[in-house]
Amino acid sequence: MARPTRVLYVENDPTLRGIITRNLGVNSEIELVSAHAASGEALEDPALSTIDVALLDLELGPDSLNGIELGIAIRGKNPNAGIVIFTQHMVPDFLSKLPEKFQLGWSCIEKRADLEMGYLVDVLRATARGLSVIDPKMQLARAQVDPNPVGRLSVRQREVMALAASGLDAPAIAEALSLAPVTVRQDLSKAYAILIPEPKPGTDLRTSAVLKYLKETRLYSDESQI
Repeated sequence: MARPTRVLYVENDPTLRGIITRNLGVNSEIELVSAHAASGEALEDPALSTIDVALLDLELGPDSLNGIELGIAIRGKNPNAGIVIFTQHMVPDFLSKLPEKFQLGWSCIEKRADLEMGYLVDVLRATARGLSVIDPKMQLARAQVDPNPVGRLSVRQREVMALAASGLDAPAIAEALSLAPVTVRQDLSKAYAILIPEPKPGTDLRTSAVLKYLKETRLYSDESQI
């Protein structure tokens, strides 16, 4: 039988922290290592290096890091820890705001009265394995509020496309970003697929993707569209 998933929990609402702590504490698949009210307490916890996943409230108060900032700090101390953001607020684009090296093993689920503990446990265990789970309501919100395909590019893909739009080829982009040319070509291919998802036969993907990128980032002037 696999060992329980080791969880660190941070929540500044004492009532909710007590409820979740009790429920996780009796689940045989979970070992709740510790529960804290603020980011400073969590970052000083000596057990931080041993956890598999952290369950973090997004809003931890004015004197604390928020959940995303805390998650990044935890990753700095324990690179293998999964991070689950637990929030009442819709943050459909939070993954795109993370440093690319941190984007695996991050999940975000909504706090709600009807949240099933089994679902929370499944999300914690999946995130501990390096998977990412985004609450279905947040996925829907992202589709509604972020129709711009540029918003679906990773941070590095946007950097690569910005340099491609300036006229640089893949080797020159690689040199500018201190990356391997093969990595840049992979990022370009992924960006093309997002910006031009259904190219027509004979489409020059690079040119079409650059024009789309410029238009969507408002760098494509009215004069150039004539």
